[in-house]
Amino acid sequence: MKDLLILYYDSQNRCTIVIEADGTIHTLPEKPVKWLRRWCVEAGSSLEGRLEGYRKKMGIVQKPALYIGGYPPLIFIPTVSMERDDCLYLRADRIRKITSVDGMAVVCFDTGVVYRLPVCARSLRQQRNRSLQYLEMLSGLR
Repeated sequence: MKDLLILYYDSQNRCTIVIEADGTIHTLPEKPVKWLRRWCVEAGSSLEGRLEGYRKKMGIVQKPALYIGGYPPLIFIPTVSMERDDCLYLRADRIRKITSVDGMAVVCFDTGVVYRLPVCARSLRQQRNRSLQYLEMLSGLR
């Protein structure tokens, strides 16, 4: 697995689109959840276990961040429910700034990649802040 920034499902072509830190775009077969599930298992836990851990520690029920692990640790925030095909997964620790332009969230990553999303920028900022708090909490446990 490379340095990923964004994953999302392309329902027309039935594949996962992956955007790497350098802006390179790849496709993977199947839906993003399949890959996230696989990467969680490779990191030593199940997807459900990772989500449940986040929910319990942070008291968040809806749209929990998904901590996969590794170094640097991969943590993704979903833009909507993970069950939906229009869910995008954003690498929370690589986001530098989230602004709102014309009702859309503009996400600026530390690599210079900029992505415009049809979601609430305020909610996305809150998700990012909570996911970074979670990473800090986990690093304090080591």
